[in-house]
Amino acid sequence: MQTETVDFGFIYNAKKQQHIFPKMIDHFSKLSEEYNIRTVLFTLQNLDLEEQAISGTIIEGDRVSQGFCELPPLIYNFALHSTEDKIGKMRNLRKMENIMVINPVNRFVQGIIFEMLASLTGSEQFLLPSATLNAATLTEYLHKYDTLFLLPEKTFYPPKAVVIKKTRNDNYMICIGQNGQICEKNDIVNYIEKMTSNKKHILMKGIECFKWESDPLEARVYLQKDANGEWSVTTITAKHGIFSRNAFYHATISSILRDLYHNKNVEETLADISLRIAGFLDFYIPFMGSCTLDYIFDENGCPYLIYVAGFEQDSYLYHHMDSEAQSNLLNNAFHYLLFLMHNHVMERGQQNEVDKSGERGC
Repeated sequence: MQTETVDFGFIYNAKKQQHIFPKMIDHFSKLSEEYNIRTVLFTLQNLDLEEQAISGTIIEGDRVSQGFCELPPLIYNFALHSTEDKIGKMRNLRKMENIMVINPVNRFVQGIIFEMLASLTGSEQFLLPSATLNAATLTEYLHKYDTLFLLPEKTFYPPKAVVIKKTRNDNYMICIGQNGQICEKNDIVNYIEKMTSNKKHILMKGIECFKWESDPLEARVYLQKDANGEWSVTTITAKHGIFSRNAFYHATISSILRDLYHNKNVEETLADISLRIAGFLDFYIPFMGSCTLDYIFDENGCPYLIYVAGFEQDSYLYHHMDSEAQSNLLNNAFHYLLFLMHNHVMERGQQNEVDKSGERGC
């Protein structure tokens, strides 16, 4: 089998990321021609580790073809891998010598992430008190707080928060989205244990949320490492999804919260917090190139972090970004690999620290 050599590789999920593939070809063709960089787009299924070869879409300037190539030294992973065989393949890929994979993991164990962030100076300004869910912590939190949030530690889908709120007669209203169920106080621990089916969850102190169009307002901050190798904010969006239905707002976070912030720019606040978080996580999670941070707001408009993930996996959210933001996600990925290539940032094999916070050890 005759193989070509390429400089950069980009992994995508053929089924779940069809929305990104045409734009990848368009943007990487232009960038390939501008920088004289040969690129391959491929799925994990089309990677042969034994032969160290790839079957994929090879881009050289405006020439786009299907073919075979050798493993490139720099690979950027857009996909989330959920099956044991794909997770194992990704683990073996990132252990190979002279190969660097950026974003080997795009899903994180939330309990570990929040435990890490609790040691960041000033984190109490944007973190709610939290603990791993069990009977003891649930009993403690029910005693201390009138409202609790319950979120899954890891999921392949947008996480759905459970809101537990004490009623006037000391029973509890349990809400998922717009659906609610009353539970008597003596049954609450057993009810939650059955509802979560022994799956790991994080328990958080709840807040009275700022609502917009009848639902809690959420913000998603997209961060990536840029052409200088530094974290930067790609875009910030107003959304639903974790506490209600999955949707974007057409309005911006700043316009929604302008009155609460007395004309101060809330997006600057979100960007400052998010850049601190991303820089801090770099010490614990090697080879991150992008991440998304989800926030919810209290009634005074103060943001609180509720979820951390890798590259955007939701086609609905991606499609509802403006075209410039979509382009920037791809441009930053390419330019970060260009930065790594020019600065000769390459290690022999990849460390396994990412296992501590990643998806099933991948």
